[in-house]
Amino acid sequence: MLHHVLSLLATSTGSVAAAIAIATLAVRAALLPLSLRAYRAEKVRAKLAPQLAKLRERHGKDPVVLAEKTTELMRAEGSGPLAGLLPMLAQAPFIWLLYREFTGDAVRGHTLLGADLTARLLDHPAIAAGWLIAAALTAIAVWNVRQLPEGSPVLVRLLSFGTVAFSVITPVAAGIYLVTSGVWTAVERAVARH
Repeated sequence: MLHHVLSLLATSTGSVAAAIAIATLAVRAALLPLSLRAYRAEKVRAKLAPQLAKLRERHGKDPVVLAEKTTELMRAEGSGPLAGLLPMLAQAPFIWLLYREFTGDAVRGHTLLGADLTARLLDHPAIAAGWLIAAALTAIAVWNVRQLPEGSPVLVRLLSFGTVAFSVITPVAAGIYLVTSGVWTAVERAVARH
């Protein structure tokens, strides 16, 4: 099914790379309601931070009670402790299917800036497309880190750069997905916060 959609988009646009970007945007648009829920949950968590800290103090030694009280508090505000994970979980099957396409014969022979879409920067360090993708993902990660609240844990800041490291070992086609999705997320976050 996905193969046929990408083929149709590639025929319409004349480019497999453009088809990947368009398919990514379509999936992200379909997941927008879940993303908005996640941003709402983020605001609720920020608002409830003092109360959540008190719950951790009171029930820190009893994880079951802590989880129950946290869920109760979040639900009272119309949210849930796992609301932020929904967009990521909903995207997972699409990412898996796309990755199968990216590593198979479907995209082999199609290029971006002269680089085969199945090429990996790790195996072909001279491909400009790979470096361009890594640079774009680095810029997105830097922007995302700057948007984090002051005092965010170092691990959260470092995780923002995970896609940069991942782009080096994945095919150029996957890099197109990562950049498109990263730009969408950055814009979505900026709009949701205002």
